[in-house]
Formats: sequence, C-alpha cells, structure tokens
Amino acid sequence: MKYTISDDFETSAEHYWEVFFDDAYNEALFRHLRIGRKLLSFDRQGEGDSLVIRRRQILTPEREAPKIFKRLIKGAISYTENNVFTARDDRIEVETIPGFAADKLTTRGVYRLETLGPERVRRIFEGECTCRIPLVGSKVEQAIVDEVRSSYADTTTFTREWLKTH
Repeated sequence: MKYTISDDFETSAEHYWEVFFDDAYNEALFRHLRIGRKLLSFDRQGEGDSLVIRRRQILTPEREAPKIFKRLIKGAISYTENNVFTARDDRIEVETIPGFAADKLTTRGVYRLETLGPERVRRIFEGECTCRIPLVGSKVEQAIVDEVRSSYADTTTFTREWLKTH
C-alpha cells in the first residue's frame, strides 16, 4: 500500500531540518505523541549541502495497539526507525523495522521538503507499507497507514506550534 502525506510550514528548509534533529524538540514531540524513544545512534557528517545525518532510534507507542495487532503480538509494539538525511536533496530515507513479524512486514518511505517561498516549506512523506501475512495483510497495512496518518496530523500541529515559539 502506497500513500502520501503533505503539510505546509511557515519556516525555511534549513530551520525545519535544524528543528527536526533537535533533541529538545524530539523529546517534547514524542512525549506529546505518547511514544517512548530511545536514541541508538546519531552520526553527522559534512556541512552545508554535503551534510548527511544517520539516525537510529527505537520507538514504542504508549497507547493501546489496534485490535488487528493484538492477534499477532504479545506485549508492547515497538519498532526501530532508521533515517538517512541528505541535505543536498532535502530528504530523509526512512525505514521502520517492527519488533514483531519483521520478516513479513516492510515499511519505508521518503520524507522530503519542497521550498514554497523564503519562509514556507511543504513536508511530503511518500510511504509504502507491505504486509505478507495471509488473510490479514491488507488489514494490517491499512491499520499501519491509518496510525501513521494520525501521528503525522498530531506531529504537524505540534511542529507548527513549536516553530512559532522557538
């Protein structure tokens, strides 16, 4: 299942990325989203257009899992998120590896910015979710995409407020 999420922000691309990787922003964002976060690695190489950032973190939603997942897992849902940001392209390649059924579930995407003006950008996430579990695969895909859309809506509201005050 492929999907796209797009939102506009009143900021420059440079400032958006600075905030995106800021520890204080991430701590506040994930607390707001009720998602536990453990940073595993953060590697920054280069400057300006040659900047590349690699980040790996484990995320654990602190809310009840959708019913479809309760049949597949026991305990909390967690996933490892791998990001590779390239400044030259204003984009992040995102891969998430679930803590359950990782061999049957693939979620990845590209998170990029388009500059709309001096202080305006559009964040676009083009994602893909594939579940190879017989009989329930499409339902699992839909549940994941619904969760991602909901999380992005909350993230957008939070980020807009953060950008106004920071």
